[in-house]
Amino acid sequence: MRHRVTAVAAALVLFGGLAACTGGGGQADGPPILDPGAPGESATPASQEQIDAAAAGLGHNEADVEYILMMIEHHGQALVMTDMVEGRVESGDIRTMADRISSAQGPEIEAMEAWMEQNVYDPAEENPNHAGFCAHGPEGGHGGHATGGSDGSPDGCPVNLDHSDMPGMASQRQLDELRSADGAEFDRLFVELMTAHHEGAITMAEEVTLEGKHPMVLRMAADVIAEQTADINRMDEIIDG
Repeated sequence: MRHRVTAVAAALVLFGGLAACTGGGGQADGPPILDPGAPGESATPASQEQIDAAAAGLGHNEADVEYILMMIEHHGQALVMTDMVEGRVESGDIRTMADRISSAQGPEIEAMEAWMEQNVYDPAEENPNHAGFCAHGPEGGHGGHATGGSDGSPDGCPVNLDHSDMPGMASQRQLDELRSADGAEFDRLFVELMTAHHEGAITMAEEVTLEGKHPMVLRMAADVIAEQTADINRMDEIIDG
């Protein structure tokens, strides 16, 4: 595992400055991108060929795509629950927590949808991050994703899009109970369901950190682990307090 982390870290050193490159001649606005070199050797500026090779090596895999598809839906349910707070909540702390969750996960959904657009739905043939997954537009199908395979997956897509067993997802019955509750009962149910929901998201994020490949997906997963662990701790404090 240590060797994998080291390799990824080294690649990120090389790859991290790509966003700073201008459109002409491979020149960068910031400091030069460095090739770490072999152990004991000094770092040297990377050539454009090395930069391109690093980018190609940091493409996405099936685990990345499945995680993003599932987490978009997972976050979407969290927003459904936070939308129920107005007119039902009793605790000001719960209201603040719901606002925090909504403010974080709404933009995260947009970022994940943008990642899908850039890396999966409409990749140019020369895009090194395109691994051939789900070559469909974002229109149609469950959750905005095309379907058509016998297993509910898009034709030619190896990713299983059956999200019914995603960890932490509330059932329709639980959502109906939350919608029917108010005051202290709503607060209790909201914390119970959102805590389980966050724990499920953390499980998914931890899995993709082991199985995924794309640096942005791994970064988003790390953010989910940190943010939602902090949210769980805050909700524990609210209940215990």
